[in-house]
Order: sequence, then C-alpha cells, then structure tokens
Amino acid sequence: MINVAYIKKVIKDRGLTLQNVADHCDMTKGYLSQLLNNKVQNPSATKLNALYQYLNINPQEEEKTVGIIFGAFYPLHTGHVYLIQRAISQMDELHIILRHNEERDYQTFKDSAMSRQPSLKDRLRWLLQTFKYQKNIHIHYIDEENLSQSEEDQILWAKKVDYFLQSHNIKPDMIYSSENNDVDFYLKHLNLPTKVIDPERTFMNIRSEDIRRSPLSHWEYIPTEVKPFFVKTIAILGGDSSGKSTMINKLANMFNTTSAWEYGKEYIFRHLGGDERALQFDDYNNIALGQAQYIDFAVKHANKIAFIDTAFVTTQAFCIKYEGKPHPSVEAMLNNYYFDLVIFLENNTPWVSDGLRHLGSNQARKEFQSLLKLILNKHNIPYVEINAEEYDERYLQCIELVKGVLKASS
Repeated sequence: MINVAYIKKVIKDRGLTLQNVADHCDMTKGYLSQLLNNKVQNPSATKLNALYQYLNINPQEEEKTVGIIFGAFYPLHTGHVYLIQRAISQMDELHIILRHNEERDYQTFKDSAMSRQPSLKDRLRWLLQTFKYQKNIHIHYIDEENLSQSEEDQILWAKKVDYFLQSHNIKPDMIYSSENNDVDFYLKHLNLPTKVIDPERTFMNIRSEDIRRSPLSHWEYIPTEVKPFFVKTIAILGGDSSGKSTMINKLANMFNTTSAWEYGKEYIFRHLGGDERALQFDDYNNIALGQAQYIDFAVKHANKIAFIDTAFVTTQAFCIKYEGKPHPSVEAMLNNYYFDLVIFLENNTPWVSDGLRHLGSNQARKEFQSLLKLILNKHNIPYVEINAEEYDERYLQCIELVKGVLKASS
C-alpha cells in the first residue's frame, strides 16, 4: 500500500499543485486525486514509478505516517478502542498519550459512582493489555500536574507536549479525536491538524462519564481488560457447615456468573491427607496465594459480579486457632483485597461432616464464629449477618443483598 499521506506532504512541502504533478507523471489530475485519496484499488505501476521519480521518493525509504491520540481514558471504553483502531488503520504508527493529573483525576472519581479510584497504572495497564499485540501502537503518559484550563496553562501544556514529543522522537502528522472542539485547540496550540472520528457517537454511543456514572448499566462498552476493575465482589463467610459453599453455588447460578471456591479445602485434601489438623504455619501462605489466584480468575471472567467462598478471613482464623498467631502473608491479603459486600452466615444450621471438618461441637462452632467476627472488626471490614435458620430464607435474603449491590452500580 502506498503511503499517500507522505506523498501529499512532499507535494505540499515543495509548493506543487496536483496539476503540476499530474502533467509531469503522464496522468490526469482526476486520477492523481483519486490515487492520493486511496480510491484506486490497483494503481498502475508505471504511473507510480513516474510519480516517485518526479518527486524523488524512494518507496523503500518513505517516512512513516504518525498519528497521536490524547486522552484520560477514565476509564478506557469501546469508543476509545474504535477511535484508536480507526486511527491506526490510517497511519503507520500511532502514539497514545495518557493524560494524568492527580488532583483532576481525584475530583473525577469523587464525582463518579465508582466504588474505587483507578490509578494511573490501572489506566496504563488497560491500554497496554488491550493493544499489546499491535506493535505499531505505542503507549505513553504525560504528567499534567498543576495545569488548569486557563489560557496561560494551555500554553504551558503545549510546551510540555512539544518537549515530550521531541524527547521521544515523535513527529506526528495527525491528531485523532472524537471531539469537534479539539480541531481548533490542537491547531492553535500544537500546529497540528486533527481528524475527528465519530463525534456524534453514531457508531459507538458511549462516553467515559456514562461508565463512571453507571458502570454495570454500560457493561457491553467496557473492554475485556477493564471489566475486572468494575466487577462487584461478594464474599460469603461463616464457620464449618454454615452453608457457605452451597450458597455460593446457588448464587453464582442465579446471577449467571463466576465464583471462587475455598482453596483451603482443596489444599488440605491434596497435601495434608484431608485433615486440617496437619496444617503447619507455612501452609497458610500457600493457601492464601492459592485463594488469591482463585479470586483473580473468578473476577476476570465474571459477569458483573463474582462470588467468593471464604476469602482470607477464614484462613487467618484457622491460622490463629491452630498456630496461636496470625500469618503475615494472610494479613497482607486481608489488607489488599477489597470486597463490595461481605455476607456472614450465622452458624446455626445443622452440622454436617464432610470428612474435612473438626469443629462440630456447638462450643467450637461458636468460638470460631467469634474469631471470624474479631478479625473482620480488626480490619474494619463491614459485613451483613444472616441469622435465619431456614436455608430457603437465607437464600432469599442473600439474593436481595446482591440485588442491592447491583442496583447501586446501575
């Protein structure tokens, strides 16, 4: 495919007209115009050679056409993806410049319905992961700290961008945007033309503020690599034979989504002969890491919401009970994993032996429940307690709690 953007640039830089070029290359002005607008499917090799010779262009050494896109990507959505893919289909190389301003970004978060704030590295990761197989797309970020929308600061911003482009040896031919207002702005401050793609959002009817306001209502517009950030996680806790695993399975089926099973049981069966009394202090680190992998997998593949069986509170409770002290690795997991809702099932259902449980007495069950609550309170983890003794009533109460989480984000 010929590099028409570069040929146009050469013609413009030399002050030539299309008629001049056409006359010297044995072609009509109309044909040349069609050629430079990529409307000639099979260009004549003779005419192309004449064009290259007249303009003194070596086809093997043509400069690459370079596009740039600025954006906060807060968050990245399919409208951005559409813009980026349209741009790279027209350019040889595309540079995406992520705009970062800590104060502005925090205010954006405060004005949103998001439960947690995406960091700069979150947004950078979304871009890197989404376009990692397209090697001609390059991801950067630029610090816009202490810059406002004032005319003076816009000039300072332009100088910062100029320096950034020069220091990265980026020589853009075109800026791509989905906003009509950017045309005059970029021409004025960066002296670069802007091509606007889908400004009316007729192809991809989505804006970042739509997702910030109601993430789950716009789920189909959130890219695969971004969705885990917005997945609502619900952990269900309780002592032995409180019905956690059964409840997790029923809720995951009900809401057509994923769940993370209790890794500790699997670990005990695989490595300890199915008896939790053989647990040693070092085992709890392995259990916590395995549980984290289960949670991450469930969140990555979830349909808006993921259910977590037990999480790290129970792992730490077992460690304290059997080893007499908390495990630092489990403690770190407790501090780093956030759950949108924690449901605590009271241990007032019949105890059922599954071959792995050893806390069947009423006293042992009460003590373990108290330990779980102690850990929750220590880490300031809010929870909702389900005290109903009937399984069906418990199930219905859990459904209503989950619906409340979904409604709050829709």
